[in-house]
Amino acid sequence: MEQVRFAVVGIGRMGGTHAYQLLRGRVKGACLAAVCDISDEALLKFACRHKATGIPAFKSYKEMLDGAGFDAVIIAVPHYFHIEIARFFIENGKYVLIEKPIGVTVGEAYAFNDFLKDYEGKAAVMYNQRTNPVYRKAKTILDKKALGKIVRASFIITDWYRSDAYYESNAWRASFAGEGGGVLINQCVHQLDVLQWLIGLPESIEAHIFTKGRRITAENEVTALLKYTDDVYCTLSASGRELWGANRIEIAGDRGRLVIGKNVMKHISWKYSEPEVNASTTQGYGYAPKRVRYYFYGLRLIPDLISGQQIRIVKNFTAHIKKGEKLISPAEEGVNALSIINGIYLSAWENKAVKLPLDGAIYEKALKEKIREESEIKNDVRKNTD
Repeated sequence: MEQVRFAVVGIGRMGGTHAYQLLRGRVKGACLAAVCDISDEALLKFACRHKATGIPAFKSYKEMLDGAGFDAVIIAVPHYFHIEIARFFIENGKYVLIEKPIGVTVGEAYAFNDFLKDYEGKAAVMYNQRTNPVYRKAKTILDKKALGKIVRASFIITDWYRSDAYYESNAWRASFAGEGGGVLINQCVHQLDVLQWLIGLPESIEAHIFTKGRRITAENEVTALLKYTDDVYCTLSASGRELWGANRIEIAGDRGRLVIGKNVMKHISWKYSEPEVNASTTQGYGYAPKRVRYYFYGLRLIPDLISGQQIRIVKNFTAHIKKGEKLISPAEEGVNALSIINGIYLSAWENKAVKLPLDGAIYEKALKEKIREESEIKNDVRKNTD
């Protein structure tokens, strides 16, 4: 295969970026073969803006299958349609790269994973934060057990500022009916994937969600407590309305601690484990010599700021198709971050701790009730403004 021919379904803000990168030849070994969107305006805007009038354009992804020649598909449509479209193309012999999240509910994600057992290596999910050199170094340190036994973690994700203007740019944004939630499922899904990638899934979740200062029906603030084995906890704070917010993970073990930002990480390690220090201390507080090392994003930060980390996932996916390169973010792993998201929502709605793995049917029922309530709120607003 000389070039992997990509089709892009959904050419809005993110899908349009993927299509543009492929059109301009910025992914070695790949090209843009077709685009699809239900909006005539979106198709015309893409063709005019990028002088891409020669690229076949379709309003139906099913018609595109027979109307254009391509090997792989990037799916960048509203969340509820991700798995439906992915299954269609995989069943028809195509490779599929799905924008995050993998779907809306764990139930559909479980079913999709069962489906993928017969199509190993055919699908990936756009968890581009896994390409961040700082996070990758943290993953190496943790996999080597360099921190010893994990005793505590915390995650602050408050740098996803979103205004009312952003939410009003598309009617489906920040609604349970339109995208399955708010800041958690749209923005924070990246960081929640990184969290579970580094330290795994929790046993249970206790959470509260809030909608503050915005004309939306889903959450833009979250506080959660994630419980792991041996009474190890991770505190989580997320917000979409904090100016110049923070994005920081802290993971503490009995032999060291990581303080991880988006562009720099501090690794503090001590010579002896905490139990060793405690056992050997005969008077006073106790002490262990420490070492501090810093790791930086590096020069890659500049091209990643210009082109986005997403292109690295597209490059990896292309190399996987052409040469069998290992996938950075296999679609089968998409259920993990979604499990945390669904768990946070269910805990907040039921006002109690919930255990993982979640029962997909229970969450589906709770989500439908939330969508019904959301619809009533919107109807009341319309009546009061008529």
